[in-house]
Amino acid sequence: MYKLLKNSTFLLFFLGNIISLVGFGLHVIAISWMVLEKTGSEFALGKIMASATAPGLFLALFAGVIIDKVNRKWLLVNLDIFRMLVITGFLIILSNYGFELWFIYPVAVLMGLGNSLFWPTAQAFVQELVSEEDYFNANKLLSASYQVGSIIGAGIGGFIVHLYDPIMALWINVLSYLISGILISLAPFQKKKQKTGEQSLLSAISDGFTFLKGKFDILTLGLTTILSDVAIWGSLSVLTISISKVVFNKGSWGYGLMEGLYGVGALVSTIFVGYVVEKVGRGHSLILCYLMAGSMCFIVPIMPSIYFAAIAFLFMGLHNNSARIIVRTIFMEKIPNRIMGRVQTIFGVYTRLMVVLSSLFSGWIIENHSIIDAVNFTTLHFFFSLLGIIIVIYAWGKSKNILRGNLT
Repeated sequence: MYKLLKNSTFLLFFLGNIISLVGFGLHVIAISWMVLEKTGSEFALGKIMASATAPGLFLALFAGVIIDKVNRKWLLVNLDIFRMLVITGFLIILSNYGFELWFIYPVAVLMGLGNSLFWPTAQAFVQELVSEEDYFNANKLLSASYQVGSIIGAGIGGFIVHLYDPIMALWINVLSYLISGILISLAPFQKKKQKTGEQSLLSAISDGFTFLKGKFDILTLGLTTILSDVAIWGSLSVLTISISKVVFNKGSWGYGLMEGLYGVGALVSTIFVGYVVEKVGRGHSLILCYLMAGSMCFIVPIMPSIYFAAIAFLFMGLHNNSARIIVRTIFMEKIPNRIMGRVQTIFGVYTRLMVVLSSLFSGWIIENHSIIDAVNFTTLHFFFSLLGIIIVIYAWGKSKNILRGNLT
């Protein structure tokens, strides 16, 4: 990993990505708390979270083509600037007109568009920067940047909202996107020219489906393991703050504590995952990871205090992010860089659709049934991820199974 950080382009991107994700964590806690404080409705929060994801369903149809055609470095910089301007405009409107729930919907839509393009671009950019032998270590570092950002953004964000207000957190959010954009723009990267013929948009999008045709192992792995991320971005984005507020009566700082320790666990996973895969192989590592992540999710609301619940979040982050590193590395190995964006388009549309449904359904369950029922619903996400791993291991291509063996 040290070799990768000596690459100035990778290092500047790595630092910029951390700071950008700090901003994202601040944004989530600020908007979530603002909505719950003003409306008292988890279903309203679920609708806001769904609104942040739904636009990505449309953009994802074209995102892969965009990512594969343009200079990914400058796309990342422009997306940071775009999100900075969106939040700045929202803060100006709040200062002039006060809070109205409907103000948040266009912000959620625009931020959702920016986020839905930033993250797959970052993934494809890393694949472009490193050699195949460094994919595993690059994924660990990329994941580390996400988790450091999560720890600082969500953890500190919860305390900023508690001590000050969501407005302060959003202004820091603006500053984080500005710094991220500057750092990534300074990266000395030159895009390699690729020989590509003229191709219609529809034909370019269909290339992703063509690649996946017959690759049932990759398709099954993607469609099922994505549900573990859907649990984090969808159901738990609504559920966590409600657990802190209703179950433990701790407010925004309790949310920050749980999210922060999730990030700590996920950061530790960058070391943990290599050891586990070396001992038991990638397939059995994934079984262990999804089983543990689901179990930790299930026990959170029955913990005796917010501190024990936060420890459960730590172990959830440790195992869920270990699984993510393994799966992303497999995709980098099996999907050529020239088409990575378009394959991600297919999985991206599916992911965003599931996040929308997960957010809405989770909020509805909390309001109309109970937090425990919503937790059980969230736990099912991890169960289906586990089921997908079992299917891939035992159903297809036993002699050349993509989940057999170790990652190097």
